[in-house]
Amino acid sequence: MSTPTSRTERTPVPGDAISPHTCLRRRGARGHLGWSGRIGALWWGLVLTGLLLSACAASLTQADRAVLRIEGARVTIVAPPGLCVDPASPDVRRQGGFLLISDCTLFAANPGGVPRLNGVIGVTVSTSGLDEDFAALEGFLTGPGRAALSRSGRGDLVTVLETRRQQDTLALKVRDPGPSPVPGTAPEFWRIFFMAGPRLASGALSQFEGGGMTDAEALAWLDGLATATATANSAPASPVTEAAGSG
Repeated sequence: MSTPTSRTERTPVPGDAISPHTCLRRRGARGHLGWSGRIGALWWGLVLTGLLLSACAASLTQADRAVLRIEGARVTIVAPPGLCVDPASPDVRRQGGFLLISDCTLFAANPGGVPRLNGVIGVTVSTSGLDEDFAALEGFLTGPGRAALSRSGRGDLVTVLETRRQQDTLALKVRDPGPSPVPGTAPEFWRIFFMAGPRLASGALSQFEGGGMTDAEALAWLDGLATATATANSAPASPVTEAAGSG
């Protein structure tokens, strides 16, 4: 199959929507992040036609936030204070939406300085809400649903080290020694579940090995994500009506 002429805009990244970290690479002795070329070429858009929704289903509205249109609802994801959304990452698929968040300096035209966050937050948004409550979700994720916590999809490798459940969030510290989509990240990471308007969302903070981030610091970043996103979606979600012939 011949490869169509490439375009300048971002093309879909093949891979599992719950592991959106594949476009990240670590660069330099100082621990800065860098991006290799976006994985895949334009022809992936043809291969994955049955899996991907219209590109207009995801857009960056400000440096720290993006709007994802999922199953008829408009959901806004807001980065924790001091962080930004990777402008090329917001995407929506039939399994849900995802985007990447990291230090704002990494997305500048001339990155410099030491990032405040030595890692990346991968955010996923499901196509549904929370069926019961966070207590029931905790029971599922610490039991038969451990694969949903894994960065590699291997539930048998996952160990839940700690859980912290509040009224509106559920955070779990996970150890997953399986292969990570982000080279150089530590096997232990925190993942938080929270509501983003009518949809259940998750944020996983993967720090680089040797980063020295404490549990309190990791949870502060993730709590900031959950709080900022909840505030942005406090109004009833707007239904989305696609124009005829769009996509």
